[in-house]
Amino acid sequence: MLSINGLHNFYYLPELHDMRCKAQRICEIIRGRYHRDPLNGDVYMFMSKDQRKVHMIHYERNAYYLHEKSFIKGYKFMKIERKNDVTVYKIDWKDLVTILETPVITSIRI
Repeated sequence: MLSINGLHNFYYLPELHDMRCKAQRICEIIRGRYHRDPLNGDVYMFMSKDQRKVHMIHYERNAYYLHEKSFIKGYKFMKIERKNDVTVYKIDWKDLVTILETPVITSIRI
């Protein structure tokens, strides 16, 4: 169950795909590469290259929260198509819920 709600600002980082990083390293990347402050309470989301795993990170009450959701083989998250080549995209709460809760079937066995 997701412990964050629609009161936060949500941002998608389309160029970040490294799922091995922990919270401290992700915050360094957000500061250095995207020139944003990860400590202001915003939620940052990024997806693995194969679209089967999503990480979300945010900072609240002196702690980092790292959320992960991954699908089993045969399912993946919706592909996010971008209109232009911006490095950080703001996402609405309803769009985030759609991405996280609507799996795409990559193959079906009959």
